[in-house]
Amino acid sequence: MITIENEFLSIQIKEKGAELAKIYNKIDSFDYLWSGDSQYWGRQAPVLFPIIGKLNQDAYTIEEKEYTMSQHGFARDFNFELVDQGENYAHFCLTDNEQTQMVYPFQFKLEINYTLEGKELAVQYKVKNLSETGTMPFALGAHPGFNVPLNDTGVFSDYNLTFEPALTNPIKVVEIDDGPFPFITGKNKEFALIKENVFGLDYKNFDNGLLILDEDVNTVTLSSPLSQNKITLEVSDFPYLTLWTLENKQAPFLCIEPFYGLPDQIGKIGDLSNKKGNCILDPLDTKKMQFSMTFE
Repeated sequence: MITIENEFLSIQIKEKGAELAKIYNKIDSFDYLWSGDSQYWGRQAPVLFPIIGKLNQDAYTIEEKEYTMSQHGFARDFNFELVDQGENYAHFCLTDNEQTQMVYPFQFKLEINYTLEGKELAVQYKVKNLSETGTMPFALGAHPGFNVPLNDTGVFSDYNLTFEPALTNPIKVVEIDDGPFPFITGKNKEFALIKENVFGLDYKNFDNGLLILDEDVNTVTLSSPLSQNKITLEVSDFPYLTLWTLENKQAPFLCIEPFYGLPDQIGKIGDLSNKKGNCILDPLDTKKMQFSMTFE
């Protein structure tokens, strides 16, 4: 376990998956990050790469050759190399290997930098296509879960999300198929906020699974009028923002997830290079994206 900290926050990061394991408020003595209680959801903040969500039949094609890959890809299950570490930063790296090549036939480097400044934790991703000849399709998402309520103040339904720029009611969300897996239909639908620019947390909103917002969002803030604590995420590098908690369980957490990419559209096995939302990297090109979390 890797620890970075300052006078406000202590951050723990696992080398497996370069996954956040703790975001501890040293002043008020509580953890913002979900515990990973397997009674509900056994993960905490996995990195989703090189796919987001589930594939049709857990498979995809590249140049007419078929490969299999499990939900959300493999990055979350591999140990990352700790490249560099200081008191307030940690730099991790994963490169392709024999195991990744079996399910994802590309040469890549995925770097993740965590940097703590004051009450803000910045997370920067760098994805490099190491091939000199071929393009590389990929998706990348962050999947952090946060304890709700914060610091045991109030209950889940006391909390709201607000956005900048302000969202007009109703908002657009990606339509999810009614089947057992969260595939998309290829269309959007409208979702009603409780009032202009306020998404009120209500377990009923998640009975059918995740909500993928197809809106221009720069920041999203989780807060409650009952609590002095709040979390603000800056997510402008990511085209989609996803909200999720466990369906029909009233679990005490909410995931707020910046996505660069989408789950598969319901139907047949598809080509990864044509998948909606994916990033396509030219040979030897690098894609950088970042989000940050401010904890108050």
